[in-house]
Amino acid sequence: MSGAKANEKVDLGPYTQIPNKFFGSGTAANLGSSASLVYLALCEHANRESSNTFKASDRALASETGLGTRTICDARKRLCERGLISLSRPEGQSYSYTICKLSLEWLPLAQRPRPKRKPRANHSQRANSP
Repeated sequence: MSGAKANEKVDLGPYTQIPNKFFGSGTAANLGSSASLVYLALCEHANRESSNTFKASDRALASETGLGTRTICDARKRLCERGLISLSRPEGQSYSYTICKLSLEWLPLAQRPRPKRKPRANHSQRANSP
């Protein structure tokens, strides 16, 4: 490293704090890209509010993430199932989110879960042709 120490932090400017080891534990890969993006947007809301409990509308989350409201609904469900968030919703109001405190364990890259992907069309055709 040219003059920088290995343990020195890099200043990226104003940034959002996310749970330590969110990626290194394989949690992001398990959730999928949409749910991970919604989770990061919720972390940003928590940082802005200086509280782990806050209100956020689906419309605001859709605007911040570029995802559709149905995708946000599905992501919210996954985040609740995995214990990353808890929520409540008074009738006629936005969801009230609580970001749960996590204790994530770092996993070596080889042990992290990798989502199964469909083979690309051209590649699978070549593999199956005589």
